[in-house]
Amino acid sequence: MSINDYDVIIRNGTLIDGTNTPRKLTDIGIRDGKIAKIGGLRNANAARIVDATDRIVAPGVIDVHTHYDGAIFWDPYCTPSAYHGMTTAIVSNCGFGFAPCKKDKATQERYMGMMEATEQIPTAALREALPFSWESFPEWLDVVKGLDKGVNVASYVPLNSLMMFVMGSPEDARDRLPTEAELQEMKRLLREALEAGAIGFAFSKLDEFNSHKDHGKPMPTDAADESTAYALAEVLRDMDYGIIQALVDLPMAVDNNHIAEQLARISGRPVIQNILVPFDHIPQEIDRVLNWLDHCEAEGLDCYSQALAFRTWQESKLLDWNTWDIHPVFTEFTDCDTDIDARVAKASDLSWRDRVREVHTPDKMTAGGGMLDNLKLISMPDKNDPRIGKLFSEIAAERGVDVVDAFFDAVIDSRCDLDFRTVQSISQNPALFEKMYKHPRVIAGTSDGGAHIRFFSGANFSTDLLQWLAIEEKRFTLEELHHKFSMLPARVVGLSNRGALLPGFAADVMIYSPEDLGYPSQYELLTDLPGGEYRRVIHAHGIDLIMVNGEVTFESGMKSTGAIPGRVLLPAGSAGS
Repeated sequence: MSINDYDVIIRNGTLIDGTNTPRKLTDIGIRDGKIAKIGGLRNANAARIVDATDRIVAPGVIDVHTHYDGAIFWDPYCTPSAYHGMTTAIVSNCGFGFAPCKKDKATQERYMGMMEATEQIPTAALREALPFSWESFPEWLDVVKGLDKGVNVASYVPLNSLMMFVMGSPEDARDRLPTEAELQEMKRLLREALEAGAIGFAFSKLDEFNSHKDHGKPMPTDAADESTAYALAEVLRDMDYGIIQALVDLPMAVDNNHIAEQLARISGRPVIQNILVPFDHIPQEIDRVLNWLDHCEAEGLDCYSQALAFRTWQESKLLDWNTWDIHPVFTEFTDCDTDIDARVAKASDLSWRDRVREVHTPDKMTAGGGMLDNLKLISMPDKNDPRIGKLFSEIAAERGVDVVDAFFDAVIDSRCDLDFRTVQSISQNPALFEKMYKHPRVIAGTSDGGAHIRFFSGANFSTDLLQWLAIEEKRFTLEELHHKFSMLPARVVGLSNRGALLPGFAADVMIYSPEDLGYPSQYELLTDLPGGEYRRVIHAHGIDLIMVNGEVTFESGMKSTGAIPGRVLLPAGSAGS
């Protein structure tokens, strides 16, 4: 074979191809962005030879739950997720996004404000980066196609945006039913978006019990009657195309899984229910969701559950923390915003603290960021404060006070200038994880990439699960997990020729050393967003190379090559695919 018949040959790597079949030591030839040949390449040559000796060669991660809708305008690689092998990001989850959107400054500001309120993506960064040169969803998708991208992107139609665009305002979308004319227009626009390349539509329905708040009230789809979503599911049924993402479940808080079930029944299409989270004190919640999945399958319904399940944590400044806003009593504190005097006054109000104590129980705080007992104080204005480095449960015990008092005393003492971190946000029981992830209809992930960036970074979910559950605990094979990270989501979402390293499939590749795979124990705080805003990121260890559509985007040490081979992915069945 003559020189450069392949663009890249990966030699001597251990191939785990994403299909859950056993690994093998082989060479891989890549040409024109695709896997051209596997094996039989001993005498072949290429423009670039990659030595993958003692390395795993696997498909890139398809992250089904991200919020990089804004970041893709300023970060072509959607970091830090790209550091951990993500090669495809699915955006506009939970019904939040930027299209369709009226070309009206006040409306655009409202969209950005809602994205900050729900996903903690700073409005200042969005305001500086987003051109809002679009109105319709197809126009927005065309703009994203034109951006420099180091990862692939696919998008839902965000239902909040669609409802507000047609019905006129967030209040209308939340508080009343659409007219028949409005419903027909939403159906027309959804069909138009699906034909342009949307993968489906997404929304949340969490009623009042959530932190998705717009001026103190639930976001539109959280409060709106589900009949609108049911009507839109008919569009997917008629087209026999698309999927639905539905955030309808929070452990010990909300169980609207009947809505996801009915959407699957109406549409005849896949529905990804969110969100499955393991907690040690309520393991029965895992059984509840897994039993529901089995019930749906028995009914012939194609339902999946998206898990938020890895060894994660949060690090936050007090003023950025809003996870507890599922409880109105905490919202009173959060709504003081940057008025420090008002926050200190609220924290000093003993009757308010008593009302906090009423909801500060393990069951009620499960979906609200957890108990204050399990937060560790990591920064105060006085760097010598003896409380730094201690859990608030320890601080309370030392001072002989209730933990609510210990926490809000520190708020007063610091005048709200304190940082803390969770020690253990969710279960770290590998047996519980094994039970959950062995279920064929549970999808790994919920990195929430691009969201909650001031206190959270879930980009390392795949790195953590590989390192912990496969390499350390040996409860899964690498083959099983890579299938969960790549081919399973590709098939559910409808991305053809993605998610596996097979001849003819896209060359989205990660190469890593299983012995060196890992990540730091603390986030790095970077001030690198538009408008001077900051975020917390987590890097990866042991990943040698990442390739998107056959081009290397990151090399050893996570050094960017500057390549921008990413594309907007159009699912099989869309008009543009």
